[in-house]
Amino acid sequence: MIVTVAMVGAASGPAWGQSPSGGGGDTPSIVPGAQSLESQLDDENEARLLALDNQYVSSRTAGDNPLTVEQAGTLRSAAAHAANDLKKAPPPSPSIFTGPWTGIGPNPIVQVARSSGGFEAVSGRIGALAIRQNGQFILGAAQGGIWTYDQTTKVWTNRTEGLPSLATGALAVAPSNDLVVYDGTGEGALSGDSYFGNGILKSTDGGFTWAHVSGDFFLGVSVARLAIDPSNADHLYAAILRGRGGDRRVSPPIHSAYGLWESHDGGISWTLIKPAPATSLGATDIRLDPQAPTTLYSSFWGDAMYKSTDGGATWTPIMNGLPANADFSAVPTRFSIGISHPSGAAQATLYTGFDWVDTTTHKRQAGRIFKSTDGGAHWTPVSTGTGPFDTVLDYCTTQCFYDNVVEPDPTNPNVVFVAGSFGYSMPI
Repeated sequence: MIVTVAMVGAASGPAWGQSPSGGGGDTPSIVPGAQSLESQLDDENEARLLALDNQYVSSRTAGDNPLTVEQAGTLRSAAAHAANDLKKAPPPSPSIFTGPWTGIGPNPIVQVARSSGGFEAVSGRIGALAIRQNGQFILGAAQGGIWTYDQTTKVWTNRTEGLPSLATGALAVAPSNDLVVYDGTGEGALSGDSYFGNGILKSTDGGFTWAHVSGDFFLGVSVARLAIDPSNADHLYAAILRGRGGDRRVSPPIHSAYGLWESHDGGISWTLIKPAPATSLGATDIRLDPQAPTTLYSSFWGDAMYKSTDGGATWTPIMNGLPANADFSAVPTRFSIGISHPSGAAQATLYTGFDWVDTTTHKRQAGRIFKSTDGGAHWTPVSTGTGPFDTVLDYCTTQCFYDNVVEPDPTNPNVVFVAGSFGYSMPI
């Protein structure tokens, strides 16, 4: 059975340029006394802004009268002095802000929705989610830190406000001790605003308190996936890829090379066990066989999927049965890997989902799900289901590098959950 998780914004709203109206659900309500952007830009204010703009420009240009040599020299000297002032060290200040933070809004945050074209209340996206054995939710916001949910009070509480990074790429709960939770900072989604992180955070009380444990490892990059040894909470793996800072990619330091890394001491120190095939490509997935923890499965952006049966010492590509005419470097392709190996089953069942470019037509091919029942030795396409919504054909549309999750039930390999961006650009 294939279960497709598809979220499509179907809410209606005012057309572009109209003010939002009040209502229930996610429809934003304007706080009494607040002004919309349109109401602030009346004729008087617009004239004042234009005058300020003209003053700014005129004070920095010569206009119709060319500058004399003396005037040009005086202005250049003033500019040089200003530049030197900017280079001076700022006045001393506390290195860490220790005072309380208070939310100042806006609440709700309102923007034009991509699906409906109307104004809607929005929030930040979710980078990772982990669920402990007792049902407790631990949520990682893309750039908003770690949150826990209280089932009794129905309240979410932020847990990492004072730590080095609020960007979240991966969360993992140790199977042998679910009080141990790891946070791989840096959103590993490969989007234009997937912000870089600052290594690994660790909790030993189920996600309530956290500590930065990885030193200078993984500063300036992102974590796509964490995987923990089912019998040893201190033994884990991390898939590392690029992060962004501002409007540019971040060049990783030596302790942040893209690839697969391994730690034997709870995330304190790390060893690179499989570098990325190119400096521009990173590791996008790492999975352990729960019945054979030295068997690992990994994927690299725009490259391939690999398998190791010796704990990561050696790796072999596992691409047999996938489209022969596929160019995985053109998009580039991101392979999402899911594994199910119930106790007593002879082999692990694997699923993977991705899109690709056809080498003959040079056109993008719709994302598909493939299945292996022999540990990745052979892959076959699964049934796509029937449309228009009960199908996994093209489930991640043009965003397979970003919206691409394939998760089989760990106790029943015939049940699979697939999440993507199906309907993302579909007219409502």
